[in-house]
Amino acid sequence: MNIDLITKKVGIAQGTFYNFFASKEILVFFLVKRYQEQINNKTENIVLDKGYIERTDLRSLYHDMMLLDEQNVLRFLTREDIQTLITRLPEEFKLDFETSEASIKGNLPYINHKRETIDLIAVMDWLQILNITIENADLLHKDGLEKMINRLIDNMLDEIFIS
Repeated sequence: MNIDLITKKVGIAQGTFYNFFASKEILVFFLVKRYQEQINNKTENIVLDKGYIERTDLRSLYHDMMLLDEQNVLRFLTREDIQTLITRLPEEFKLDFETSEASIKGNLPYINHKRETIDLIAVMDWLQILNITIENADLLHKDGLEKMINRLIDNMLDEIFIS
């Protein structure tokens, strides 16, 4: 990804881009942050509507995040892209990233039928496995990708919910 490609795609001059963002890494940071806020809003809306979060709610949320949601910029980044982003971001932006673990912990009080003890390390590892699978989707059979993602999501949710 380069600035020229971005600015041509949205129809602005490169100088205009720099009026808003100091670098493409900061643009990606804000896209990721905005997406995380959208996911948090989705879970908050579930809680507001139902009063709790069910397994089917999280299954649908993660399925859409991993396979369907075009706004999830992380779906389109390789491991190398993410590492480059992390190393090039100014320190004040790195500290502002909200982790998946913090989001999961924030939702735990609202999860219906959750396990008495939840292995958060295992949940985080399942999320990493999901991300690695999406990053390397080109190595997998295209017709089996959705089935594999759904199985991984179900395994992750088994760590959270009582069967």
